[in-house]
Amino acid sequence: MGKPLFSCYYVSFAWGSKAYGNVLDDQGRIWFYDLGRPWDPQPAGDGLYLETGLRERFRNPVLQSRRVPPAQLADMRKKAEIARGGRIEEKHMARDLGSAGCEAYLWERSDAYREVKLGSRGGHETRNSSLEAGHLLEWLREEVGIGIAPQFRQK
Repeated sequence: MGKPLFSCYYVSFAWGSKAYGNVLDDQGRIWFYDLGRPWDPQPAGDGLYLETGLRERFRNPVLQSRRVPPAQLADMRKKAEIARGGRIEEKHMARDLGSAGCEAYLWERSDAYREVKLGSRGGHETRNSSLEAGHLLEWLREEVGIGIAPQFRQK
């Protein structure tokens, strides 16, 4: 796997541990991962996190067939840079519901990244006020086809 740029996940620890999702790397490849347990990023200082910790989260990934064209990926990376400036609002909605969300990774050092929360829904909801974050969520879910856990899919 190349450098992770975006990921969408589902987590729930109510009735056994579930933590899985998809990662979109800097080569436009999509990977599935199933960590199955809680995971916390490894701080690198100045609001950054270590790449080694992120690799642990995405260990044993399974390559998917879908690819994202380089030009489209470059456009979405620019939107992630802008989304970084959005105001983040978080609320606890319910216990034992799980959460599905997406995030972007901005690589500020070769070994460290900054996480940009794009949004989540479920038991813990996160909203990024940036319009670009909303565009990225829609793109990841609707066009790329990642980021919606079955119980959160809209009909």
